[in-house]
Parts: sequence; C-alpha cells; structure tokens
Amino acid sequence: MEILIDALYINNSGGLRLLEYLVSSLQNKSIEFYLLADMRCSGKFNTCKHVRYMNASLRERKKFYETKKNRFSSVLCFGNIPAPIHLDVPVFTYFHNINLLTLDEAHSFTVKVKSWLKREVFKYYKKNTNYWLVQTSNTANELCQHLGESKDRVKLMPFYELPEGVSEIAKQPHGDDYVFVAVSAPGKGHEELLDAWRLLHKNGINKRLHLTVQSDSILSERVKEVQKEGVNVINHGVIPFNEVFDLYKQSKAIIYPSHNESLGLGIVEAITAGCDVIGSDLPFLHSICKPSQVFDSFSAESIADAVMKYEQGGTQKSELTIYNHIDELIELLNKG
Repeated sequence: MEILIDALYINNSGGLRLLEYLVSSLQNKSIEFYLLADMRCSGKFNTCKHVRYMNASLRERKKFYETKKNRFSSVLCFGNIPAPIHLDVPVFTYFHNINLLTLDEAHSFTVKVKSWLKREVFKYYKKNTNYWLVQTSNTANELCQHLGESKDRVKLMPFYELPEGVSEIAKQPHGDDYVFVAVSAPGKGHEELLDAWRLLHKNGINKRLHLTVQSDSILSERVKEVQKEGVNVINHGVIPFNEVFDLYKQSKAIIYPSHNESLGLGIVEAITAGCDVIGSDLPFLHSICKPSQVFDSFSAESIADAVMKYEQGGTQKSELTIYNHIDELIELLNKG
C-alpha cells in the first residue's frame, strides 16, 4: 500500500515549490508513495518510483481514482480539490490558494467567475475529504467561512523549504534599505507601496526600496515614472534566490503590503534572514509573525507613517510564530 500524492492543478510558482519539497522529503525518508502529477510538469518528477502525468481534468481524475482506489493507504489531495469519489482510507486535502476563497482581489469579471466556479467544486467534493490541511489560522478561518466547514475538520499544517544559507544572513551586517520580494499580482499592494514611497520622498525621507516586479509588467512602467520624480526605488525584475539573498543583506526591513496570503513565504524568509517586517495589519500577517510595525494596506499614508515610526527606532524585533511541519505532515500521511 502506498500514499497517493494527488498534485493535479499544481504546475507553477509556490505550489510547485512546495510539491518538490514534499516529494524530496518523502524520498529522503524512503516512504512509499504514488505521485499523480499535472501534465504541465511532465519530466519534473521522473526520479519518483511511481509517477503518472495526467491532464488536469475532473473526468480523467475521477477515472484514475475509480481504477486505483484500492491501491492506497492514504491520500493527500495537494491541488486544493478533495477526492472526486468517497474512499475507505483517510483523505487529506491541502488548501493553499486563499484567493480562490476571497474573490475581492480578482480584477476581471472572468477571473471572478472562474474562481467562483472552482469554489463551488470545492463545496461539492468536500464530503470526500476527512480533513483540510492549511498553512495558517487565517486560511483556516477563511475556509470555514466560505466553504461552511467546521473547525474540527481543519488542521494547521504549515510546511515550507528555506533555501540553504538564509539563516546565515541573519548573522551578517545588514544595510539600511527596504525590500519587497514579490511579482506584480492583484492584491499584492505594490501601487499603495509606491504611493507611500512618493509621500516619504516629499517629506525628505529617501530610503532605498528594492522591488522584484516583472520587467514587462504595467507596474514596472509605474516604477519608472516614480523614479523620474526622484523617488529612491529600484526594480530588479524577477531574480534567482542568490540575488534575493543580496537584497536581504542590503535591507533592514521587508515591507509587506499584501491584502491577503495563504502563507507569506517572503515574510518567513525575510525574518529568518534577519530582516524586520513592516506589514499589513491583517490576520494573515499576525497568524505567522509578530511584526515590528503594521499599517492599513489600502492606505499609502498609513504605510508611509509606519515607515517613519520604524525609522524613529524603539520598535520590537520581528519574530516568527510558526515553524516547518513537514515531519508531522509525513507522519500524518504515513499513519494511514
């Protein structure tokens, strides 16, 4: 009997990073598992003993489960959607896309409709999972609210992989800059952050802000506009993590104006690297750390005010309040 890791619909970004970490952790512990992987990841997991690449189709997924259902001792549905049929073994569904629950940040009608339909799929299949696994208490609360789940069916199980060497940065001298490591996406708060840096510039505070926004995005053009005003902002574009290391070393604090996050891995990385966090005064932030300063993420004035208070000194050092549960997750799956 094997553990089934159903990773359909996982094919990029943070979800794929988590999947790669989970697979390598299972392999390191010599745990027997079968990986159902998204066709868009074809070839990425060929080191797995048992792997099947499949188109992310509800119909094909159901056929797979009907054919293989007696092969597995437990199931982890890693792509947010519970099993398509009832199984006689424990089924855990890892939910890590909070934007599918909270539709407010979707800027287009089409995205809102697609996200709403996906949420209805979650509701329809939720009877086929024993437990939902989530990264933070904030995601747990959102899931209970929007899917009508009871709290006893939701388990906190954050796990993440920090690149080797991050903790060593905390032991080194840091510069005096600020940084926000995130691509341009709805709800990340870049616009408000740029407006806040303009306000700081007008008030004679010219601290350098590092961004990692896609060079071909509309936001990248906005960065160029504020640069022409003399605002001290540098956009490095999308960069490899060894270069992100350098940005952490140059910075004393990360600015995090996001409106919501399933986890906020950038916050975890930054604190581990020795940076403070000045972030949104929202549940997602408080569910993973004790920040040094908070602000209203929808207000440029509030962001600028938080930075000015931080510059005055006397604030607490930021502190993580979660830890990596990868061993507990594997134990949960292995118990069957």
